[in-house]
Amino acid sequence: MTIRAHRSRLIWSPLVGWALLSCGMSAVHAQSPTQTGDDPAAVAPIDPSSVTPALPPGGAVPGVFTQTGVDDTLRREAARRAGTTLPDSTLVAPTVPSAGTTIVNSPFGTSIPYYGGIVGGGLGLVGSSGGGLVSDGGGIAVGAFILVPQIEINVGFDSNVYAQSASLGTTGSLYTSVTPTLDLRSDWLNHSLHVLASGTIGWYGVAPTQNYQNYGILVDGKIDIHSDFHATYAVGFRRATQPLGTPNAAIAQSPTVIDTLPIEIGLYQKFDRVFYQITAMAARYWYQNYSLISSEDLPAASLDRFEFGQSFKLGYQLFEDLSVFVAPTFNQIRYIDTINAAGQARSSNGMNISFGATWQVNAISLLEGTIGYQNTGFEYGLGNTGALSFGLIGTFTGYAPLTLRPYILRSINQSILSQYSDYVSTTIAVDYTYLIHDAWTLAGGLLFQSADYTPIAGTGAGPRTDYYFRGQIGLLYSIRPDIQIGPFFEYAHASSTNVLGPSYDRQIYSIRLLAKR
Repeated sequence: MTIRAHRSRLIWSPLVGWALLSCGMSAVHAQSPTQTGDDPAAVAPIDPSSVTPALPPGGAVPGVFTQTGVDDTLRREAARRAGTTLPDSTLVAPTVPSAGTTIVNSPFGTSIPYYGGIVGGGLGLVGSSGGGLVSDGGGIAVGAFILVPQIEINVGFDSNVYAQSASLGTTGSLYTSVTPTLDLRSDWLNHSLHVLASGTIGWYGVAPTQNYQNYGILVDGKIDIHSDFHATYAVGFRRATQPLGTPNAAIAQSPTVIDTLPIEIGLYQKFDRVFYQITAMAARYWYQNYSLISSEDLPAASLDRFEFGQSFKLGYQLFEDLSVFVAPTFNQIRYIDTINAAGQARSSNGMNISFGATWQVNAISLLEGTIGYQNTGFEYGLGNTGALSFGLIGTFTGYAPLTLRPYILRSINQSILSQYSDYVSTTIAVDYTYLIHDAWTLAGGLLFQSADYTPIAGTGAGPRTDYYFRGQIGLLYSIRPDIQIGPFFEYAHASSTNVLGPSYDRQIYSIRLLAKR
């Protein structure tokens, strides 16, 4: 691999696991990704109920997916049996963006890691993709394992820390965040074991209530039963803070903290061109309010819950580079307090029936799209919400220097607002990197998201749709192949059809340093 290709991948080296776990998480403007109730959780919170496009009913913005996140197992297994070798998947250059260089599911302005692998708060772990992230050949050999240490430091200025409208007054602050990560994975011929530990500490100069300490650990892997038959597993823990200025975020001086304990097991098998995958997931959420929240928001005790999910994927390989599938999924949400502080019972059952296709566009490009119908029904009188579901994830490099990572997702997410039962989230986004020169890379992204809330009958609540826009651009210089530094600028805008909704503008300037062994 040339130095040029190696450097172009560095921007995205920060581990796919981050993206995946992020998605179920949200973080304060600068906090780590998580989303309440279900708006993961691209993604990325506060409530990690988000899930991949194949399992959207339970969550909102899922994590960012890469080549390991979509099903390329068919081609890999077929090639192995035939004794041939497919193009190395590690050539996917900019595949996995760092916490600081992606806009999908990331918090505002700061470099928060996408902790190793939990998508949508436990509904979809890295383990389901075989227990491994795409490796770029780096790392330190530790017996039969490869250890990849990494650190990201971000220093900048946030013009609107509390995400407030100009009429209420805005507060600007310098901030710093430090994100160390240790990624350990097995180098075995059969089976696999992966352990990822990561954390982020953030400080705000004139807004200390926004300081945070987030961390997470993931253990996942694969057990080979036969050449076309394997089981996957994953279990983890993460602590994340709820980001102000994002969908479904509680208004507070000190952000809400969410602890999540997810677990997942799966089974994959292929018969000639036919394949199936069965997955079962569960997660426990604990919410903690560290300051007084708005009267329209539910308190932490009313948000603690269990979430369960089951998915079945049945597919057929039409051609060497194209597979189609049907993927019915189900989820159940059970709150610890059966009746919450507003006198409501919010436990619910959800389903999603989707059809999709996975297309290997070329050796370093892979796209997966889905379309279907989803529905969430509350057990005790809060009604039902149905909506068209669709998604698109992957990596596309049609022109060598430019890599695009599209991200589209529509899903139904639960609301933390006492007058609204849930909301339909629609996210359209793309991350990009452009290799200007051997040592210079342009990176950034664009994101548009809408949150259409469903009023609860009898509360007097009117229609409400919140809109969010974010744009980011940055320039990274490779001091060495494993060290990058450069400036970034981000602009964010939010508006709502309801007077209680968000209304703000925000600019963030920063310098980012990324180093990986």
